[in-house]
Amino acid sequence: MKNINPVLDPTDGQKMKTMININNLSPIFIILLVFISGAKQVEKKLEPEDVKLKGRIVCLSEEIHHHYKMELSADHQHLYGLKSDNGKYYTLLRTSLSEALFLDLRLHEKDLIVKGRVFPNSQLLELMSFKSIMDGVLHEIYYYCDTCYIRAVSPGNCDCCQAPVVLIEKPVNSDTLIPSP
Repeated sequence: MKNINPVLDPTDGQKMKTMININNLSPIFIILLVFISGAKQVEKKLEPEDVKLKGRIVCLSEEIHHHYKMELSADHQHLYGLKSDNGKYYTLLRTSLSEALFLDLRLHEKDLIVKGRVFPNSQLLELMSFKSIMDGVLHEIYYYCDTCYIRAVSPGNCDCCQAPVVLIEKPVNSDTLIPSP
């Protein structure tokens, strides 16, 4: 004869408890899903990109005038930037490290290797360092006071003795400690 009261297997009971728990939590999951689907994603913070570029310093206004026949006043203010060897233009931000490129027009005649940062969604270049290339050799560029033996990053007068500093370009792998102008 068959037993009318079925005996529950312990594993069946576990399945039943699990089903009950999921069924009880279902409305909570549905609510969470609705909130999550409507929530904005956290935007990734954009960081400046470190770059190393080869090129020359140019007046960007004059370049645009030359290439696109934009009207340009004869007494316009210069907007300096770097024209890289790949043809891209970068607007040069004026900082203490880039000041020499704004003041010393001799540097505009040189092929340069610049290291810096380009800011997201722009072509704005913050200069960190620059060197020149002469006859295929990389040269360090700085300003120097022969009297005080002090280096400076831009032209002008020595901070110590107020004598004019001299532009120095020496090969990067040079062994001389004190340059001669």
